[in-house]
Amino acid sequence: MRVKILIGFLLITVFAVNLLASSQDLTAEGKKNLRSANMHVKGGRFEKAMPFYELVLEENPNHIEAMEKIAGILYDQNKDYKQADLYYQRILNEIDNILAEYDELLKTDKKEAKKFYKKNIKKPNLNDDKIANLHKLRSSCWVKMFKEAQNETDDSIALEKFLYIYSIAPDSIQTVKMLAFKYSNLGDQPKTLEYLIKAAEMDPADDMARTQIGNTYFDNENYEDAVIWYQSAADVNPENVDNFFNMALAYDKLENDEKTIENFEKVIEMDPSKLDAIINLSNKYAKTGDIDKSLELLKKAIELDPENVDFISFICWKLSQEKRYEELLTYATMWKELAPDSEDASMLINLANQKK
Repeated sequence: MRVKILIGFLLITVFAVNLLASSQDLTAEGKKNLRSANMHVKGGRFEKAMPFYELVLEENPNHIEAMEKIAGILYDQNKDYKQADLYYQRILNEIDNILAEYDELLKTDKKEAKKFYKKNIKKPNLNDDKIANLHKLRSSCWVKMFKEAQNETDDSIALEKFLYIYSIAPDSIQTVKMLAFKYSNLGDQPKTLEYLIKAAEMDPADDMARTQIGNTYFDNENYEDAVIWYQSAADVNPENVDNFFNMALAYDKLENDEKTIENFEKVIEMDPSKLDAIINLSNKYAKTGDIDKSLELLKKAIELDPENVDFISFICWKLSQEKRYEELLTYATMWKELAPDSEDASMLINLANQKK
């Protein structure tokens, strides 16, 4: 009984070896079709070569040479990078299968493994260089597809193309960002956030992705989450003043005066010429009752932009309310010089002269 089992095992092994050895074999008709296809390619008749290569694959769907030639025609002649990529992937899968079969054969029969290697690996040059080149060709297909998707003016079509690229190259952060961008263009905020968050997770040093997430939450009036992501962006890049400015705006929406002031002050400390932060902080101090600080910031804004009538007129009305007539005269006079026809400036000058 044991002898029968061993004989059966040996028969199965021999049968398996024979199958492996024929993985790239063709019949006489198949070889003829392959020669015809190669002759057409050599003559530049690619459209005539394709049917013959397809006949080869009908006989042997795993024939590497035929798949490689088809992929080359699809890439170079037809510019069909998606189909070319599919063929390159099929080739790599088949090479993996052959190498795996060789490894398994080594464990059971080194003599047969040597024959198998010579016929199925060495002869067709299935070496590291070939495998590396196939991976480069796949990468080139992805680059070409990415550029096509980028140049597509219809966002819906572009989205489909980027989704396909993402399905075959999920580690491409640029593809993830483009998906977020296309979903944003199409008004799909949940998907926009999904892919922006993926981008942030893929690159811990990318503060811009975090800022975009914060902006998306801000636009959706979700200020609590906006603050979280603006803070994350600031942690990643504390040199980017916009992160603190954005945080100040979000805290202002949350009516957190302390944090709003803290962040606007940080912005001005980092960039003393940032007018938006100066005016916003001046308004915040006015709202919280610190008029002196509010006015000092308005004066600073006017120093930075001395011809801004809006700033000057605003400080004039503030000084008038506070009955600070000497300062009012100075700024009302500036107002009058910039806007000679302003009746309000003339009125405030007269008021200041009467009261000082």
